[in-house]
Amino acid sequence: MDYESINYNRYRWNRMLLTGFWSILVITIILECLYSTVTDLPLTQFFIEYMVRPSALLLGLLLLAELGLRLYNGRYQDYIVILTSTLIAFTIVYIHDSINYLILALFLPIMVSIFYFQTKKLLFALGNTLASLYIMYGTNYFLNNDISIVGLITISIMFCLFTLIAWGILRRGMELLSHLKSNFERNQELLVKTIWMDKLAKTDALTGLYNHITFHEYFEKLIDQHERYGLALQLAIIDIDNFKHVNDTYGHRAGDAVLMSVSEMLRSKARVNDFIARYGGEEFAILFTDQSRVESLTAVELIRDAISRLSQQSLDGKSVTVSIGFAEYTSEEGKEHFFNRVDMALYKAKNSGKNRTVVSTDLRQTDESQLA
Repeated sequence: MDYESINYNRYRWNRMLLTGFWSILVITIILECLYSTVTDLPLTQFFIEYMVRPSALLLGLLLLAELGLRLYNGRYQDYIVILTSTLIAFTIVYIHDSINYLILALFLPIMVSIFYFQTKKLLFALGNTLASLYIMYGTNYFLNNDISIVGLITISIMFCLFTLIAWGILRRGMELLSHLKSNFERNQELLVKTIWMDKLAKTDALTGLYNHITFHEYFEKLIDQHERYGLALQLAIIDIDNFKHVNDTYGHRAGDAVLMSVSEMLRSKARVNDFIARYGGEEFAILFTDQSRVESLTAVELIRDAISRLSQQSLDGKSVTVSIGFAEYTSEEGKEHFFNRVDMALYKAKNSGKNRTVVSTDLRQTDESQLA
C-alpha cells in the first residue's frame, strides 16, 4: 500500500481543483457586474479593463491548464494546477490593484498545495506566491505606492508563517496517514493469518483436501439440504488397498507420495459440486450432490479405474488399487445410519477381493454382481 494510492486519485483531485478555478472565473464575472453599478469609471472603460481583459486572461489560463492536464501525467499535473492557481491569483490582484485586501488572494497556491500532502509542492507554492508578490511590487504603480518596504517584508513573513502552519497541517496529516497505513498492514497480516489458520483448520496438511472435521460439518449441512429441499446426495468412501504393505515395503515417504497422488486423481475427476475429504489414514470420502445415483456411481467407477491404471513413481512404477463403499441417502435416514451403511459396503468391498465398488441399496446384490 503506497501513499499515492491512499492519499488521492491524482487526476480526480486535479480535475476538482480545476473545476474550482472555473468557478472563480464565474464568480469574478458576477462580482464585476455588481461593481459596474457603483463604479465612477465610464461603463465602457470599466467593461474593457475590469471585465473583458481579466476574464479573457483567466479563460486563457484555464484552457492552457486543461490542455496541460490532458498532455501530462503523474506529478506534473500537480505542478500545473499549483502554477495555474498562482497565475489566477496574480491576475486578479494585479488588475484590481486598487483593492488592497485582494493581495490575500496570493494565498491561493499555498492552499492548493496542501491537497497534495508533499512538502516540496508546498515550498513550490510558497516560491510562486513570493515571486508573484515581488513582481507585482516591482511592476505595479499602485501597489508600490501603497505598500512600503516594511509592509512588503511583513506580508512576506505572513506568507511564510501561513506556509509554516500549512506544513504543520501537512505533517499531522502524514502522521495520521502513516498510522492508517500501519493499521492497514497489521489488519492485512491478521486477515492473511486468519485465512491461513482457517485453511489449516479445514484441510489436511499432506493432501490439501478437506479434513475429517470439515467433512462431517459439510456432511450434516448436505443432509439438512436433502431433508428440506430434496437435494440428491450420495457418499463414497474410498480406501487404498494394502496400504500398510506399501509403507512396510517402500517406506512412509513413499506412502505419503501415494496419498498425494491419489488425492490429485480424486481432485482431477471431481466436479465443482463434489466435496472431497481425506477422512483419515488411507481413507477418502466424496460427497456427490445435484446429480443422479447412476451418474455418481459412474464417476466413482471412473475414479477407481483411473487409480488402478496410474503408475506410482514412488513404488517403482507399480500402481495401487482402491476399494469403495457407495450409497445414496434416503430421506429421514440420518447421518450416522447413512455413514455406517456406506462404511459396511466398503468393508464388504475389502473382504470380497478389493479393487471394487460395493453399493449399499435395496438392490445391493444386483449392483455388486454388475460391478464385480
